[in-house]
Amino acid sequence: MELDVADLAFGGKALARVDGFVIFIEGALPGDRVLARVTRRKPHYAEAKVEQIVTPSPLRVAPVCSHVGVCGGCRFQDLSYEEQLRHKESQVADCLKHLGGLEATIRPIVPAPRLFGYRNKMEYSFGRDPEGLLTLGLHRRGIFDRPFDLERCHIASEISSALVAFVRERARAAGLTSYNTRRREGLLRFLVVREGVRTGQVMANLVASEEHPLFETWAAEMRERFPSVRSVLLNTTRRLSSVAAGDMERVLAGSDRIEETLAGLTFEISSASFFQTNPEQAERLLETAFEGLGLTGNERILDLYSGTGTFTLPIARRAREVIGIESNGAAVRDAERNAARNGIENAHFWTGDAMDLLRDRFGLGPATAPRPAPDLLTIDAVLVDPPRVGLHAGVVSRLVELGAPRLVYVSCNPSTLGRDLALLCDERYRLEWVRPVDMFPHTAHIECVAALSRRS
Repeated sequence: MELDVADLAFGGKALARVDGFVIFIEGALPGDRVLARVTRRKPHYAEAKVEQIVTPSPLRVAPVCSHVGVCGGCRFQDLSYEEQLRHKESQVADCLKHLGGLEATIRPIVPAPRLFGYRNKMEYSFGRDPEGLLTLGLHRRGIFDRPFDLERCHIASEISSALVAFVRERARAAGLTSYNTRRREGLLRFLVVREGVRTGQVMANLVASEEHPLFETWAAEMRERFPSVRSVLLNTTRRLSSVAAGDMERVLAGSDRIEETLAGLTFEISSASFFQTNPEQAERLLETAFEGLGLTGNERILDLYSGTGTFTLPIARRAREVIGIESNGAAVRDAERNAARNGIENAHFWTGDAMDLLRDRFGLGPATAPRPAPDLLTIDAVLVDPPRVGLHAGVVSRLVELGAPRLVYVSCNPSTLGRDLALLCDERYRLEWVRPVDMFPHTAHIECVAALSRRS
């Protein structure tokens, strides 16, 4: 059927309506008139794929990348950036209204200063094409097990694509196999490239099912050919899950970590470290969080899901004390190392589950077992930066009980943000404002900062 595309739905699919019936369309943009084939019909909506663009939208622009339309990453490189920002801002408001019942003050979205070359980490997958030739690149849109051969990814740096070409050429010449998740056989799984954008240091991490004598040869040649490559690692795993990490890690050449700077601090990044993927825009995200925290320099701050201290350490420079809570022990060790590296002594890290530590250290929530006396710390403000699934209901209830005067919620998922804000504001807090921050241009991902204050 021919459809006029009216909007973008949350998550990236185009949206059209026929007599009020909603159709989500893959491969279209707002303003397009398309010939689409319905692939699935449900009682209240249908899904379709574009067969032909009958009349292109005036909002379309010429994409930079040759993989647009195939790649599952940059869905909107052919949509004007101003229109990308408008839709993201609108989608945040819709999520808060429909999922949280909140009429929030949405501050203007913070645009990205760079639309290309902003990512400092890329995960590339090995696979095979229909003729059986080994491939190395990114996933096809909507297909998890058929990566296409990457020529150039423009949201990453040039060296990232160059390393892909180098490893692919060497693997093909050696006749090595890619890992097949269905057959549970094969050698090569992923190539992960990380870069210190400001330091120029690069890490190449090869993920494979087992060791191979050629890997060290590749590593030595890689460092000779690409002087900015400081670290070449091998992660091996026999796990069936398709995750770009290993059970065992070995340094093939160089160091086991690289360095990057953010907010005037130097961070050491290991292969397992979480670090903001767009460091330049992460500084704007951090400044937005500072607005919500309203620091004067005399506060004690609690940072939940603190990771390697990306936000904890900059906050420590503006507060009296900050306590980071993180369940990943390796991340906590990285955070403590980064604190020492930058001479920060007023940041402390607790390892453990957020809900358990809020119970055991602060005496919050129901006591299910004997526990030590709470530390009885006075917390002036809380920063939470949870994963996409948002906050556990038990964490929300403990934060409400804690009742810090200010709470700032950094979210990478507006839908779970809407749900959690509704719970926080049900009894204790008032939502002051929400500001989207565009961390990932040309994608459907939306980051937000929400500022809340305790109701009197």
